[in-house]
Amino acid sequence: MLDSVHPNRFSVRVAVWLVVAVALTSIATGVVAILTDPAVEAAGVLGTLQAVAEFSGTIIGFALLIAAWGMRRGYRVAFVAAVGLVGLSLAHGIVQFRLLSVPLVVLSVGGLVVLVATSQRFGRSSHLTATQIGALLALVGVFCYGTAGAYALRGQFDGVDGVVDAVYFTVVTASTVGYGDVHAATETGRLFAISLAILGPAAIAAAAGSLFQPALEAHLERTGRRAMTTTDTEDGDTPQIVVLDGDAALAPVIEGLARHASVTVVTREDAVSSLPDDVSRFVAEVTDGDTLERAGLERCHAVLVAGTDAGDAIAAVQSHTDATVVAVASGDSLARLGADIVVAPDPILIETVIDAVLAASSPTDQASASAASQSG
Repeated sequence: MLDSVHPNRFSVRVAVWLVVAVALTSIATGVVAILTDPAVEAAGVLGTLQAVAEFSGTIIGFALLIAAWGMRRGYRVAFVAAVGLVGLSLAHGIVQFRLLSVPLVVLSVGGLVVLVATSQRFGRSSHLTATQIGALLALVGVFCYGTAGAYALRGQFDGVDGVVDAVYFTVVTASTVGYGDVHAATETGRLFAISLAILGPAAIAAAAGSLFQPALEAHLERTGRRAMTTTDTEDGDTPQIVVLDGDAALAPVIEGLARHASVTVVTREDAVSSLPDDVSRFVAEVTDGDTLERAGLERCHAVLVAGTDAGDAIAAVQSHTDATVVAVASGDSLARLGADIVVAPDPILIETVIDAVLAASSPTDQASASAASQSG
């Protein structure tokens, strides 16, 4: 009746912390590489790659920290970015030809293995609003505008001779750093530099605000909700259980759980009427990441999943929490689930019906039933 599926799979937390370890090692290796000489000095294209890897590894490390934050939230795009960045960290460790880069290579290989093993646990989609898309496009547009303009007007700037110089001037000017080593020599160049100095910070501020504001609002909402939430027992002794797709067939189970734990149900509109009145409920798709957060999935002790979308729901659950997942599913879908415990109700029902029919068809039970009807 009970079947354990994939009991030794890596958790989301392990994958996230391993990415963080790769990120910190990449940053440290990049900083040390700038201060030391490689064991093997390469020439030509390989030498150029070696020089670039000395500082770009640090940038990749910081990018991995951002990807790890997204993975902790369960975003699929963050997982894909982490795979690519860990692969780049592995390449950086090899190209640098330093003994100090060996830990980076080892961690990167292990990180790729763990990421591949946990790929199904990151299924949360990132829905960008029109404002966020516009802000990102504006940021990219300003970068392209600055690079193309600086390269086209390179004759009017002291220090801009190629595309790399144009990119350098764009980044330094748009970020308002302004080292002063590249400056405009003509009036046209100065006007272009002024436009870039105005557009750059505005685009960066718009992109940062549109991207981080929803996360900040969600964090404040969760903090306020936790501050207002009271429990009947101290130190969180009451078990917290989240039920996904609690339909009418599962109503008796939910009612029984509610007598012993704090239960929150995420279900469809047509199933609300069958639920007990003393349970919290959210009417939404069971795979919606925002709804799962509001339901308290990150701090629950166990998750009960049922319904036809159990497989997708389990993938969404595992990207938000490491709590034990119990799935109720028919026998033909057991192999497709990734739950910790799977309960198959069909065998229980079949055995109960068979026992009832056999008991009713036995001669002794038939005589007892006939005597009872006559005495009545």
